[in-house]
Amino acid sequence: MRNDQSTDFATYREIMGELLRPIEAHGLDVDTLKRLYESKLVYLENLRVRCFFELNSVEGGHFTMNDYKLILQALSETNRHLRNLILLAINTNLKKRTAG
Repeated sequence: MRNDQSTDFATYREIMGELLRPIEAHGLDVDTLKRLYESKLVYLENLRVRCFFELNSVEGGHFTMNDYKLILQALSETNRHLRNLILLAINTNLKKRTAG
């Protein structure tokens, strides 16, 4: 099991710089983009739980408190992007209804 944790941590380290950035929306419809943000939130929450357990484990682990803070910030940013996307979709649909 330790090997899986090392692999998860290595993957996290590779993409940690990307976690705070919004998802590139070029060529994507709103529904697909929404699903991508929801998937990102699931990944981040799973990562947050793993990090939390490692930080509080007697054996320790690879994750640090700075990693945990970054993951929390990424969760917050991703939630903000998803919320803005949903508000934009609602606003666009309302404009279409009132124009037609």
